[in-house]
Amino acid sequence: MERMHKLIKVLNEANDAYYNSNNLLLSDREYDLMYDELLQLEKESGVTLSNSPTQRVGYEVKSKLNKTEHPKPLLSLDKTKDINELKAFIGNQECIISLKIDGLTTKTDYKNGKLTLGSTRGNGLIGEVITHNVKTFKNVPTHINNDISVVGESVITFSDFQAINSTLADEDKYKSARNLASGSVRQLDSEICSKRNVKFLAFGLLESAHEFKTRSEQLEFLQSRGFELAPYLLVNKDNVDDAVALLRDKAIKDDIPIDGLVCTYNDIKHAEALGYTSKHPKYSLAFKFEDDEYETEFIGVEANTTRTGMISLTGLFKPVDIDGVTVTRASLHNVDLFEGLQLGVGDTITVRRANMVIPQIMSNLTRSNTIDVPETCPSCGHKAEIKVAKEARFLYCSNEQCVSLVGRRLEHYVSRDALNIQGFSEATINKFIEQGFIKTIDDIYSLSKHEKDIVKLDGFGKRSYNKLIQAIESSKKVKFGSFIYALGIPHVGKSTGKTLAKEYTLETLPSAEKRSLMQLDDIGQVVAESIVRWFSVDTNVNLYKKLMEVGLEFVESALVSEDSSIAGKTFVVTGSVGVFKNRKELQARIEELGGKVSGSVSAKTDYLICDMDNRTSTKFKKAEKLNIPIITEDIFLSIIEGEVSE
Repeated sequence: MERMHKLIKVLNEANDAYYNSNNLLLSDREYDLMYDELLQLEKESGVTLSNSPTQRVGYEVKSKLNKTEHPKPLLSLDKTKDINELKAFIGNQECIISLKIDGLTTKTDYKNGKLTLGSTRGNGLIGEVITHNVKTFKNVPTHINNDISVVGESVITFSDFQAINSTLADEDKYKSARNLASGSVRQLDSEICSKRNVKFLAFGLLESAHEFKTRSEQLEFLQSRGFELAPYLLVNKDNVDDAVALLRDKAIKDDIPIDGLVCTYNDIKHAEALGYTSKHPKYSLAFKFEDDEYETEFIGVEANTTRTGMISLTGLFKPVDIDGVTVTRASLHNVDLFEGLQLGVGDTITVRRANMVIPQIMSNLTRSNTIDVPETCPSCGHKAEIKVAKEARFLYCSNEQCVSLVGRRLEHYVSRDALNIQGFSEATINKFIEQGFIKTIDDIYSLSKHEKDIVKLDGFGKRSYNKLIQAIESSKKVKFGSFIYALGIPHVGKSTGKTLAKEYTLETLPSAEKRSLMQLDDIGQVVAESIVRWFSVDTNVNLYKKLMEVGLEFVESALVSEDSSIAGKTFVVTGSVGVFKNRKELQARIEELGGKVSGSVSAKTDYLICDMDNRTSTKFKKAEKLNIPIITEDIFLSIIEGEVSE
């Protein structure tokens, strides 16, 4: 199985380099020998994994998710938060204690050696059919020499969750990795699911012709069949404390979202003799633990209007130290959460850092309920409206000409990764809007008509004015992908902008159709709909037409020759940099040389660029685990300058 995993990794990397970058990593003979070896191993073992290059799974689009009845109910578990209750449950038995993964419980059925059914737990009796999506999971076997039913968890790692959320507008961000996993697995279009790196971690064997005495034997059997397992340990009541600590550390190291542990009797005959209650099996117990919560005093709410018009609400509280980090604020996400906490100045609240990362207000012990939802926009004073998005209520400014909307959109347009117009500070933008010089983005190209008034402003003079006008003129030479990103279309980040620039022109982009957009890499249904929707709004179309007339000149980046040593390679950059001005400059250099930059470490990563003082980071540890080369800036420079071989 180890050899199969290695062959799959090497062959997939070779395929990606050959077809996407025209880069030959293996000779035809080398590739054929490894491919034939993999075929032989798959034949001998009876196992074929979903990401094997011997498989070509097409994408399916369903009109709806059908239902399926589970032959055996998938029951929930009884729970405890008391370690002593857990020890009492173990008693004198040997138990398996495993991570209780915070994903979506999923069942996979195999008949005649093939994956025939993938389904969700649903209500325990009836689940939804998700076979079309399960076939795209990164690690699930699609062929094995056994007729079995396996239960496990569909999960998305924290780093993948954060990478996906970073491409979404605030109101569209997923609240948790579990919500993202659930939404991905239940997509009607399997292509969307395939792009989200969903993994299947097995934790139980439901049906099999083989007879096993213990659950640990079952898990070993599943591992031999190619399944990746939810991490587990064999325990008794005397060593369970150590096991809990070890598994919790394992979850952090492996980037796996969890909400506790599951303890199950290892002896199958003993377990089955215990039977069930109406809701739970008597042989398993969930041990739930929460991140430590800390009490502090609530001091107020901060409201800010984003460039999409959403008014974000942030709770402020007296500083509290959590795991060595001083925390003073936490997002309130939406109106429902805000109202549910019934906040007031001086209230005693509890705060935690979810999974030791994201600050959250967990509860309000006082609940004075003296702070109301803001009724007006904090930027322009117009009425604030509540809108429903993703089954939650969010606050929006009702004024399309809100100074914050115009200001934030303009800040985005002139930012480094967009038009990169230097001299447009936030203060300057706000000042120009207040003076009436700028009402829409295209007004920046006609600032010259306000020259007399601008040079009289505080902090401005003839020299500052000339530098700004020169920066605006220079910015007209821009990459088309950067211009698309600058428009501020929801969900369209830098990478998507580059993808669109390869397929469309300034003239054809506004008429792009949803179906055509979804055929492009990295563009799914949500992004495609967002692009089409943006160009259906008259104010956006008018802005786009005006920008077409200001004299923009689209240029391509100066790429090196195709034999660049990093062309087609995928890099992740983390930690501080010293040779380059900042990480963005380093990332830009990688892309100029034909490389790719990703926000998270995965099996597809070729190099992690990291300062060696950052060895405790999640990305560093994950790269170590996956045997991905970890290099410094100096080594990167040596590679691109040809001083050392790869």
